Amino acid sequence: MNPKEIGAFLKQLRNEKGITQEQLAEILGVSGRTVSRWETGTNLPDLSILVQISEYYHVEIKEILNGERKSENMDHELKETLLKVADYNELEKKRAARAGALSFNIMFLGCALVIVVQLLMTGKFSLIIGETLILSAGGLIYIFCVVKDGAWNGALIKSTPKKDLLTSLICVGIFSIVLCLMLKKNMAVLQAIEMAACFFVALSIISYFFLRGLSCLSQKKSEKLKD
Repeated sequence: MNPKEIGAFLKQLRNEKGITQEQLAEILGVSGRTVSRWETGTNLPDLSILVQISEYYHVEIKEILNGERKSENMDHELKETLLKVADYNELEKKRAARAGALSFNIMFLGCALVIVVQLLMTGKFSLIIGETLILSAGGLIYIFCVVKDGAWNGALIKSTPKKDLLTSLICVGIFSIVLCLMLKKNMAVLQAIEMAACFFVALSIISYFFLRGLSCLSQKKSEKLKD
């Protein structure tokens, strides 16, 4: 199997269709740069994309891998096998990502709950701040690793604007209530509610755009991994 020959054949097929690299990229859901790298033999399409290419050009996958046309009928058995292999690999990746995300989330929420309970019982802010910083550092390291691997989207729940907003409101809302309860010990109730409300609005906005940013970065990383 010669990548250069495969690339030349893919370019030939595209020219026969009379379409540009950008048009093909849009059809396949990849970038124009990715198509260019296929046609120069720098990279090869993955299995799922290879099936789409063979269907679009009406050639056998064997022909693409051989870098030359031999027949007009697609090898349906090989196509189905490759699709199943690609689906299986994707399923295994998602399972692993979900298991890791679920385990971390349970541990993280458990630690956060302990800190909140300790805050309500003791009121020792200096100790709580130190524990919170440690927990936050661990969470940020985990998020960095997940985004770096391109597994943030769909690791447990697929990231969407609506879901990210709901997540932000729920999480910040819980901590705003706890904050309000703590502030009531040292100031008037109305003042404590006002401060907690300001905290809720500001942090909700920050956390929402933070989640959206993570989603975009992870999506770009996933596209690079596919390239």
